[in-house]
Amino acid sequence: MKYLTECPERKLLNDDIHARPYLELNPPEQVSYLALLVDREDRPRELEHLRLLCAHFGQSNPNNLDGKDISIDFGLFRFKMEVHAEYTHYKFIRQSNLTEPFASPPIQAVPVDWLQGLPGKLLVGIQVAIIDAASSKLNLSTANLANYFAGNRLIGGKIAGGNGAAYSDFLIHEDGFSRLLIINHHFAPGQAGRCLQRLLEVETYRMLALLGLPKARAILPELPDADRQLVKLTAALDEDGGHSDEALLDELTQLAATIENKVSATYARFNATRNYASLVNIRLEQMRESKIEGIPSFTEFLERRLNPAINTCNSVDHWLHQLAQRISNINQLLLTRIDVRRKQQNQDILESLNRRAKIQLRLQQAIEGLSVIAITYTAVSLFGVLLGGIKAIGIPINSDLVMALLIPIIGVFVYLGVVHLHETIENEDRGQN
Repeated sequence: MKYLTECPERKLLNDDIHARPYLELNPPEQVSYLALLVDREDRPRELEHLRLLCAHFGQSNPNNLDGKDISIDFGLFRFKMEVHAEYTHYKFIRQSNLTEPFASPPIQAVPVDWLQGLPGKLLVGIQVAIIDAASSKLNLSTANLANYFAGNRLIGGKIAGGNGAAYSDFLIHEDGFSRLLIINHHFAPGQAGRCLQRLLEVETYRMLALLGLPKARAILPELPDADRQLVKLTAALDEDGGHSDEALLDELTQLAATIENKVSATYARFNATRNYASLVNIRLEQMRESKIEGIPSFTEFLERRLNPAINTCNSVDHWLHQLAQRISNINQLLLTRIDVRRKQQNQDILESLNRRAKIQLRLQQAIEGLSVIAITYTAVSLFGVLLGGIKAIGIPINSDLVMALLIPIIGVFVYLGVVHLHETIENEDRGQN
Protein backbone atom coordinates (compact mmCIF):
# COMPACT_ATOMS: atom_id res chain seq x y z
CA MET A 1 0.00 0.00 0.00
CA LYS A 2 2.90 2.38 0.61
CA TYR A 3 3.55 2.49 -3.14
CA LEU A 4 0.08 3.94 -3.83
CA THR A 5 -0.75 7.63 -3.68
CA GLU A 6 -3.23 8.00 -0.83
CA CYS A 7 -6.19 10.36 -0.86
CA PRO A 8 -5.45 13.10 1.70
CA GLU A 9 -8.87 12.63 3.34
CA ARG A 10 -8.73 8.82 3.48
CA LYS A 11 -7.98 8.39 7.18
CA LEU A 12 -10.35 11.19 8.19
CA LEU A 13 -13.20 9.67 6.20
CA ASN A 14 -12.47 6.17 7.44
CA ASP A 15 -12.30 7.19 11.11
CA ASP A 16 -15.44 9.28 10.93
CA ILE A 17 -17.57 6.15 11.29
CA HIS A 18 -16.05 5.63 14.74
CA ALA A 19 -16.80 9.19 15.89
CA ARG A 20 -19.22 9.88 18.75
CA PRO A 21 -19.33 6.35 20.23
CA TYR A 22 -22.23 5.36 22.49
CA LEU A 23 -21.80 5.51 26.23
CA GLU A 24 -20.96 2.29 28.03
CA LEU A 25 -23.62 2.13 30.75
CA ASN A 26 -24.10 -0.34 33.58
CA PRO A 27 -27.48 0.39 35.22
CA PRO A 28 -28.40 1.80 37.61
CA GLU A 29 -26.98 5.10 36.31
CA GLN A 30 -27.93 8.76 36.33
CA VAL A 31 -27.21 11.18 33.52
CA SER A 32 -27.54 14.94 33.46
CA TYR A 33 -27.78 16.18 29.89
CA LEU A 34 -27.41 19.74 28.57
CA ALA A 35 -27.67 20.93 24.97
CA LEU A 36 -26.70 24.55 24.31
CA LEU A 37 -27.03 26.60 21.13
CA VAL A 38 -23.59 28.07 20.47
CA ASP A 39 -22.81 31.01 18.19
CA ARG A 40 -19.70 30.91 16.04
CA GLU A 41 -17.99 33.60 18.09
CA ASP A 42 -18.46 31.53 21.28
CA ARG A 43 -16.83 28.40 19.88
CA PRO A 44 -13.24 29.33 20.86
CA ARG A 45 -14.33 29.70 24.51
CA GLU A 46 -15.64 26.15 24.84
CA LEU A 47 -12.32 24.36 25.19
CA GLU A 48 -10.91 27.08 27.44
CA HIS A 49 -13.96 26.73 29.65
CA LEU A 50 -13.55 22.93 29.74
CA ARG A 51 -9.95 23.37 30.88
CA LEU A 52 -11.27 25.30 33.88
CA LEU A 53 -13.38 22.27 34.86
CA CYS A 54 -10.36 19.99 34.42
CA ALA A 55 -8.26 22.27 36.62
CA HIS A 56 -10.98 22.30 39.29
CA PHE A 57 -10.83 18.49 39.54
CA GLY A 58 -7.04 18.36 39.37
CA GLN A 59 -6.63 17.29 35.76
CA SER A 60 -4.37 19.99 34.42
CA ASN A 61 -3.26 18.20 31.23
CA PRO A 62 -6.14 16.04 29.97
CA ASN A 63 -5.82 14.35 26.60
CA ASN A 64 -8.09 14.60 23.52
CA LEU A 65 -9.28 18.18 24.18
CA ASP A 66 -8.81 19.07 20.51
CA GLY A 67 -11.60 16.88 19.11
CA LYS A 68 -15.34 17.32 18.82
CA ASP A 69 -16.02 14.28 21.02
CA ILE A 70 -14.39 14.54 24.45
CA SER A 71 -14.70 12.03 27.31
CA ILE A 72 -13.12 12.52 30.76
CA ASP A 73 -13.50 10.61 34.03
CA PHE A 74 -13.50 13.10 36.90
CA GLY A 75 -14.03 10.47 39.59
CA LEU A 76 -17.24 11.91 41.01
CA PHE A 77 -18.79 11.58 37.55
CA ARG A 78 -17.91 10.76 33.97
CA PHE A 79 -18.04 13.62 31.52
CA LYS A 80 -18.80 13.58 27.78
CA MET A 81 -18.91 16.61 25.50
CA GLU A 82 -19.88 16.59 21.80
CA VAL A 83 -19.58 19.61 19.51
CA HIS A 84 -22.09 19.79 16.65
CA ALA A 85 -22.62 22.36 13.91
CA GLU A 86 -25.30 24.35 15.72
CA TYR A 87 -25.08 23.15 19.30
CA THR A 88 -22.89 21.46 21.90
CA HIS A 89 -24.14 18.92 24.38
CA TYR A 90 -22.73 17.82 27.74
CA LYS A 91 -23.37 14.62 29.66
CA PHE A 92 -22.54 14.10 33.32
CA ILE A 93 -22.83 10.38 34.22
CA ARG A 94 -22.46 8.38 37.41
CA GLN A 95 -23.66 5.10 38.84
CA SER A 96 -26.29 5.48 41.50
CA ASN A 97 -28.58 3.24 43.49
CA LEU A 98 -30.91 5.88 44.92
CA THR A 99 -34.43 5.25 46.09
CA GLU A 100 -35.54 8.27 44.05
CA PRO A 101 -34.50 8.10 40.37
CA PHE A 102 -34.07 11.85 39.92
CA ALA A 103 -32.73 12.77 43.36
CA SER A 104 -29.15 14.12 43.64
CA PRO A 105 -28.36 14.17 39.90
CA PRO A 106 -24.69 14.10 38.88
CA ILE A 107 -24.75 17.72 37.71
CA GLN A 108 -24.87 18.72 41.38
CA ALA A 109 -21.19 17.73 41.62
CA VAL A 110 -20.31 20.33 38.99
CA PRO A 111 -19.31 23.83 40.23
CA VAL A 112 -22.21 26.24 39.81
CA ASP A 113 -19.99 29.06 38.55
CA TRP A 114 -18.63 26.76 35.82
CA LEU A 115 -22.16 25.91 34.69
CA GLN A 116 -23.11 29.58 34.69
CA GLY A 117 -20.16 30.37 32.42
CA LEU A 118 -20.94 27.76 29.77
CA PRO A 119 -20.82 29.32 26.28
CA GLY A 120 -24.18 29.33 24.53
CA LYS A 121 -27.85 29.31 25.45
CA LEU A 122 -29.59 26.34 27.03
CA LEU A 123 -32.00 24.58 24.69
CA VAL A 124 -32.40 21.15 26.31
CA GLY A 125 -31.85 19.99 29.88
CA ILE A 126 -32.76 16.44 30.87
CA GLN A 127 -32.24 14.40 34.03
CA VAL A 128 -32.03 10.73 33.10
CA ALA A 129 -32.35 7.71 35.36
CA ILE A 130 -31.46 4.27 33.98
CA ILE A 131 -32.77 1.51 36.24
CA ASP A 132 -32.19 -2.23 36.18
CA ALA A 133 -35.58 -3.89 36.64
CA ALA A 134 -34.11 -7.08 38.09
CA SER A 135 -32.10 -5.45 40.88
CA SER A 136 -34.11 -2.29 41.60
CA LYS A 137 -36.26 -2.05 44.71
CA LEU A 138 -38.37 0.69 43.16
CA ASN A 139 -42.01 0.19 42.37
CA LEU A 140 -41.91 0.14 38.57
CA SER A 141 -45.58 -0.36 37.92
CA THR A 142 -47.06 2.00 35.35
CA ALA A 143 -49.45 3.41 37.96
CA ASN A 144 -46.57 4.31 40.32
CA LEU A 145 -44.14 5.69 37.72
CA ALA A 146 -46.13 8.93 37.41
CA ASN A 147 -45.02 9.76 40.98
CA TYR A 148 -41.46 10.18 39.71
CA PHE A 149 -42.77 12.80 37.28
CA ALA A 150 -44.69 14.93 39.82
CA GLY A 151 -47.91 13.13 38.93
CA ASN A 152 -47.88 14.31 35.31
CA ARG A 153 -49.27 12.28 32.45
CA LEU A 154 -46.67 9.82 31.16
CA ILE A 155 -45.48 9.28 27.62
CA GLY A 156 -43.64 6.04 27.04
CA GLY A 157 -43.22 2.73 25.37
CA LYS A 158 -41.23 -0.46 25.12
CA ILE A 159 -37.94 0.09 23.30
CA ALA A 160 -35.20 -1.99 21.70
CA GLY A 161 -37.65 -4.65 20.64
CA GLY A 162 -39.11 -4.98 24.14
CA ASN A 163 -35.75 -5.32 25.94
CA GLY A 164 -36.40 -2.09 27.81
CA ALA A 165 -38.89 0.67 28.44
CA ALA A 166 -38.68 4.46 28.53
CA TYR A 167 -40.92 7.11 30.08
CA SER A 168 -41.08 10.89 30.08
CA ASP A 169 -43.62 13.65 30.56
CA PHE A 170 -41.92 16.13 28.19
CA LEU A 171 -42.32 18.86 30.81
CA ILE A 172 -39.74 21.13 32.41
CA HIS A 173 -39.78 20.67 36.18
CA GLU A 174 -38.93 23.10 38.95
CA ASP A 175 -35.20 22.38 38.70
CA GLY A 176 -35.24 23.51 35.04
CA PHE A 177 -34.84 19.97 33.67
CA SER A 178 -37.21 17.56 32.02
CA ARG A 179 -37.07 13.90 33.05
CA LEU A 180 -36.43 10.62 31.26
CA LEU A 181 -36.66 7.21 32.90
CA ILE A 182 -35.19 4.15 31.15
CA ILE A 183 -35.81 0.67 32.53
CA ASN A 184 -33.52 -2.20 31.59
CA HIS A 185 -35.30 -5.52 31.27
CA HIS A 186 -33.02 -7.48 28.96
CA PHE A 187 -30.66 -5.01 27.33
CA ALA A 188 -27.80 -6.53 25.37
CA PRO A 189 -24.29 -5.21 26.17
CA GLY A 190 -24.05 -1.62 24.96
CA GLN A 191 -27.77 -1.42 24.21
CA ALA A 192 -28.51 0.88 27.15
CA GLY A 193 -26.07 3.47 25.81
CA ARG A 194 -27.55 3.28 22.30
CA CYS A 195 -31.10 3.66 23.63
CA LEU A 196 -30.07 6.62 25.77
CA GLN A 197 -28.34 8.30 22.84
CA ARG A 198 -31.37 7.90 20.59
CA LEU A 199 -33.82 9.20 23.19
CA LEU A 200 -31.65 12.23 23.93
CA GLU A 201 -31.25 12.91 20.21
CA VAL A 202 -35.01 12.66 19.71
CA GLU A 203 -35.55 15.42 22.27
CA THR A 204 -32.64 17.54 21.05
CA TYR A 205 -33.57 17.31 17.37
CA ARG A 206 -37.21 17.95 18.25
CA MET A 207 -36.30 21.22 19.95
CA LEU A 208 -33.93 22.20 17.14
CA ALA A 209 -36.66 21.50 14.60
CA LEU A 210 -39.08 23.71 16.50
CA LEU A 211 -36.73 26.70 16.36
CA GLY A 212 -38.32 27.54 13.02
CA LEU A 213 -41.84 27.68 14.46
CA PRO A 214 -41.60 31.17 16.09
CA LYS A 215 -40.34 32.58 12.78
CA ALA A 216 -43.18 30.90 10.90
CA ARG A 217 -45.77 32.20 13.35
CA ALA A 218 -44.35 35.73 13.12
CA ILE A 219 -44.46 35.76 9.31
CA LEU A 220 -47.76 33.91 8.80
CA PRO A 221 -50.10 36.88 9.59
CA GLU A 222 -48.27 39.05 7.03
CA LEU A 223 -48.60 36.64 4.11
CA PRO A 224 -52.35 37.13 3.40
CA ASP A 225 -51.78 40.90 3.13
CA ALA A 226 -48.89 40.35 0.73
CA ASP A 227 -51.04 37.94 -1.27
CA ARG A 228 -53.90 40.44 -1.50
CA GLN A 229 -51.51 43.20 -2.55
CA LEU A 230 -50.14 40.96 -5.29
CA VAL A 231 -53.66 40.14 -6.51
CA LYS A 232 -54.45 43.86 -6.56
CA LEU A 233 -51.32 44.62 -8.58
CA THR A 234 -52.15 41.81 -11.01
CA ALA A 235 -55.67 43.17 -11.51
CA ALA A 236 -54.28 46.67 -12.04
CA LEU A 237 -51.86 45.30 -14.60
CA ASP A 238 -54.75 43.69 -16.46
CA GLU A 239 -57.03 46.74 -16.35
CA ASP A 240 -54.63 49.65 -16.63
CA GLY A 241 -53.66 49.30 -20.28
CA GLY A 242 -50.08 50.42 -19.66
CA HIS A 243 -50.78 53.99 -18.56
CA SER A 244 -49.14 53.60 -15.13
CA ASP A 245 -46.75 50.70 -15.63
CA GLU A 246 -43.86 52.52 -13.95
CA ALA A 247 -45.93 53.11 -10.80
CA LEU A 248 -47.02 49.46 -10.76
CA LEU A 249 -43.40 48.41 -11.21
CA ASP A 250 -42.36 50.49 -8.19
CA GLU A 251 -45.02 48.86 -5.98
CA LEU A 252 -44.14 45.41 -7.29
CA THR A 253 -40.44 46.01 -6.62
CA GLN A 254 -41.16 47.03 -3.03
CA LEU A 255 -43.29 43.92 -2.49
CA ALA A 256 -40.60 41.72 -4.06
CA ALA A 257 -37.96 43.20 -1.75
CA THR A 258 -40.16 42.49 1.29
CA ILE A 259 -40.81 38.87 0.29
CA GLU A 260 -37.21 38.17 -0.71
CA ASN A 261 -36.02 39.57 2.62
CA LYS A 262 -38.28 37.11 4.46
CA VAL A 263 -37.16 34.23 2.24
CA SER A 264 -33.51 35.02 2.95
CA ALA A 265 -34.13 35.41 6.68
CA THR A 266 -35.91 32.05 7.01
CA TYR A 267 -34.33 29.83 4.36
CA ALA A 268 -31.60 28.34 6.54
CA ARG A 269 -33.87 27.91 9.57
CA PHE A 270 -36.71 26.24 7.67
CA ASN A 271 -34.25 23.98 5.87
CA ALA A 272 -32.75 22.99 9.23
CA THR A 273 -36.27 22.37 10.57
CA ARG A 274 -36.93 19.82 7.84
CA ASN A 275 -33.58 18.11 8.38
CA TYR A 276 -33.97 17.88 12.16
CA ALA A 277 -37.55 16.60 11.82
CA SER A 278 -36.26 13.90 9.49
CA LEU A 279 -33.64 12.92 12.09
CA VAL A 280 -36.35 12.71 14.77
CA ASN A 281 -38.27 10.24 12.61
CA ILE A 282 -35.13 8.19 11.93
CA ARG A 283 -34.27 7.97 15.66
CA LEU A 284 -37.85 6.97 16.51
CA GLU A 285 -37.63 4.14 13.98
CA GLN A 286 -34.28 3.03 15.40
CA MET A 287 -35.79 2.80 18.89
CA ARG A 288 -38.03 -0.08 17.69
CA GLU A 289 -40.76 1.14 20.00
CA SER A 290 -43.90 -0.79 20.85
CA LYS A 291 -46.89 0.51 22.74
CA ILE A 292 -47.55 0.15 26.47
CA GLU A 293 -51.24 -0.16 27.12
CA GLY A 294 -52.81 2.92 28.63
CA ILE A 295 -50.17 5.57 27.78
CA PRO A 296 -49.24 7.35 24.52
CA SER A 297 -46.04 6.15 22.88
CA PHE A 298 -43.14 8.47 22.05
CA THR A 299 -43.89 8.09 18.35
CA GLU A 300 -47.59 8.75 18.77
CA PHE A 301 -47.08 11.77 21.02
CA LEU A 302 -44.35 13.38 18.90
CA GLU A 303 -46.16 12.83 15.62
CA ARG A 304 -49.25 14.50 17.01
CA ARG A 305 -47.32 17.47 18.43
CA LEU A 306 -44.34 17.82 16.12
CA ASN A 307 -45.85 17.21 12.69
CA PRO A 308 -48.29 20.17 12.81
CA ALA A 309 -45.41 22.47 13.77
CA ILE A 310 -43.25 21.18 10.91
CA ASN A 311 -46.19 21.49 8.52
CA THR A 312 -46.65 25.11 9.61
CA CYS A 313 -43.01 25.89 8.85
CA ASN A 314 -43.23 24.08 5.50
CA SER A 315 -46.47 25.88 4.64
CA VAL A 316 -44.99 29.32 5.37
CA ASP A 317 -41.81 28.45 3.47
CA HIS A 318 -43.83 27.21 0.48
CA TRP A 319 -46.08 30.28 0.57
CA LEU A 320 -43.08 32.61 0.61
CA HIS A 321 -41.49 30.88 -2.37
CA GLN A 322 -44.79 30.85 -4.27
CA LEU A 323 -45.21 34.58 -3.67
CA ALA A 324 -41.65 35.19 -4.83
CA GLN A 325 -42.26 33.15 -8.00
CA ARG A 326 -45.56 34.89 -8.75
CA ILE A 327 -43.97 38.30 -8.22
CA SER A 328 -41.16 37.29 -10.59
CA ASN A 329 -43.67 36.22 -13.25
CA ILE A 330 -45.69 39.43 -12.98
CA ASN A 331 -42.53 41.51 -12.90
CA GLN A 332 -41.34 39.86 -16.11
CA LEU A 333 -44.70 40.47 -17.77
CA LEU A 334 -44.72 44.10 -16.67
CA LEU A 335 -41.15 44.68 -17.84
CA THR A 336 -42.00 43.09 -21.18
CA ARG A 337 -44.97 45.41 -21.62
CA ILE A 338 -42.93 48.45 -20.65
CA ASP A 339 -40.19 47.38 -23.07
CA VAL A 340 -42.69 46.89 -25.92
CA ARG A 341 -44.26 50.28 -25.24
CA ARG A 342 -40.86 51.97 -25.16
CA LYS A 343 -39.89 50.29 -28.42
CA GLN A 344 -43.14 51.56 -29.95
CA GLN A 345 -42.41 55.04 -28.63
CA ASN A 346 -38.89 54.85 -30.09
CA GLN A 347 -40.38 53.71 -33.40
CA ASP A 348 -42.75 56.65 -33.39
CA ILE A 349 -39.88 59.01 -32.63
CA LEU A 350 -37.82 57.53 -35.47
CA GLU A 351 -40.73 57.90 -37.91
CA SER A 352 -41.20 61.49 -36.78
CA LEU A 353 -37.49 62.12 -37.30
CA ASN A 354 -37.72 60.55 -40.75
CA ARG A 355 -40.64 62.81 -41.67
CA ARG A 356 -38.75 65.84 -40.43
CA ALA A 357 -35.66 64.76 -42.35
CA LYS A 358 -37.70 64.44 -45.54
CA ILE A 359 -39.21 67.89 -45.01
CA GLN A 360 -35.78 69.32 -44.30
CA LEU A 361 -34.46 67.64 -47.44
CA ARG A 362 -37.22 69.14 -49.55
CA LEU A 363 -36.63 72.55 -48.00
CA GLN A 364 -32.93 72.13 -48.61
CA GLN A 365 -33.57 71.17 -52.23
CA ALA A 366 -35.84 74.19 -52.65
CA ILE A 367 -33.19 76.43 -51.09
CA GLU A 368 -30.54 74.90 -53.33
CA GLY A 369 -32.72 75.64 -56.38
CA LEU A 370 -33.11 79.22 -55.24
CA SER A 371 -29.38 79.29 -54.58
CA VAL A 372 -28.66 78.23 -58.17
CA ILE A 373 -30.90 81.06 -59.40
CA ALA A 374 -29.33 83.56 -57.01
CA ILE A 375 -25.77 82.55 -57.93
CA THR A 376 -26.66 82.63 -61.64
CA TYR A 377 -28.24 86.06 -61.28
CA THR A 378 -25.20 87.38 -59.40
CA ALA A 379 -22.78 85.95 -61.95
CA VAL A 380 -24.77 87.32 -64.87
CA SER A 381 -24.95 90.73 -63.16
CA LEU A 382 -21.20 90.74 -62.74
CA PHE A 383 -20.78 89.88 -66.38
CA GLY A 384 -23.22 92.72 -67.19
CA VAL A 385 -20.97 95.13 -65.30
CA LEU A 386 -17.97 93.73 -67.20
CA LEU A 387 -19.73 94.11 -70.55
CA GLY A 388 -20.77 97.63 -69.65
CA GLY A 389 -17.10 98.48 -69.04
CA ILE A 390 -16.08 96.98 -72.39
CA LYS A 391 -18.79 98.91 -74.17
CA ALA A 392 -17.62 102.11 -72.39
CA ILE A 393 -14.15 101.86 -73.90
CA GLY A 394 -15.62 101.90 -77.38
CA ILE A 395 -15.92 98.26 -78.25
CA PRO A 396 -19.27 97.72 -79.83
CA ILE A 397 -21.05 94.83 -78.08
CA ASN A 398 -24.67 93.95 -77.48
CA SER A 399 -24.46 93.47 -73.74
CA ASP A 400 -28.12 92.52 -73.38
CA LEU A 401 -27.78 89.69 -75.87
CA VAL A 402 -24.56 88.40 -74.32
CA MET A 403 -26.11 88.44 -70.83
CA ALA A 404 -29.18 86.60 -72.12
CA LEU A 405 -26.94 83.93 -73.64
CA LEU A 406 -24.85 83.64 -70.47
CA ILE A 407 -27.85 82.97 -68.22
CA PRO A 408 -28.44 79.29 -69.24
CA ILE A 409 -24.69 78.62 -69.54
CA ILE A 410 -23.91 79.93 -66.05
CA GLY A 411 -27.02 78.29 -64.63
CA VAL A 412 -25.92 74.86 -65.94
CA PHE A 413 -22.41 75.25 -64.51
CA VAL A 414 -23.74 76.37 -61.13
CA TYR A 415 -26.15 73.40 -61.03
CA LEU A 416 -23.38 70.94 -61.93
CA GLY A 417 -21.20 72.44 -59.22
CA VAL A 418 -23.89 71.95 -56.59
CA VAL A 419 -24.40 68.32 -57.72
CA HIS A 420 -20.65 67.68 -57.54
CA LEU A 421 -20.52 69.17 -54.06
CA HIS A 422 -23.34 66.79 -52.91
CA GLU A 423 -21.51 63.78 -54.34
CA THR A 424 -18.26 64.76 -52.64
CA ILE A 425 -19.94 65.11 -49.22
CA GLU A 426 -21.78 61.74 -49.59
CA ASN A 427 -18.53 59.98 -50.58
CA GLU A 428 -16.76 61.41 -47.55
CA ASP A 429 -19.61 60.20 -45.25
CA ARG A 430 -19.48 56.70 -46.73
CA GLY A 431 -15.71 56.64 -46.32
CA GLN A 432 -15.98 57.58 -42.62
CA ASN A 433 -18.66 54.93 -41.95
